[in-house]
Amino acid sequence: MTEDKQRIFRYSEKKGEWKLMISEDKRQVAERWFNEYFTKGNLDVLDELVTSDFVYHSRNGENTIESMKKFMEWYRSVFHDDEWLLEDLIEQGDKLVVRYTGWMTYQGGWFDIPTANQRVKETGIMIYRFKAGRIKELWCENSDAAILFDLGALKKNTHEVF
Repeated sequence: MTEDKQRIFRYSEKKGEWKLMISEDKRQVAERWFNEYFTKGNLDVLDELVTSDFVYHSRNGENTIESMKKFMEWYRSVFHDDEWLLEDLIEQGDKLVVRYTGWMTYQGGWFDIPTANQRVKETGIMIYRFKAGRIKELWCENSDAAILFDLGALKKNTHEVF
């Protein structure tokens, strides 16, 4: 069995079989979120993936589907050539946690950082809460500060330990 399948399935010695660890429908929604919304910038897919009363909980408060569409318009103007890897998927009740890694090319437009066509890496964790097969709520923690550091917008701390 491949390593990817081992992340999604668990072997039960008692039953002598592999058991799906996460719901296939939730996994597919998360994959579409990254493949269609992030990679392609497909705004229409949000209407299929989220509930009408969807809420994205950010450090700046609660956001709606419309603010997520505006964010993606900005994001597509700043980054391109995205590649995403869903590293871990963990399901508990109506929630799916996704740890991800992404690579994208910066093309300018973020905090007046000069355009350099620089490839940067983002890591993060998203927590999706589902209702009737769609995303009702979303939380995300990511490595924006690391991207700013890679782009030269933040100075290196001489006491850095990581």
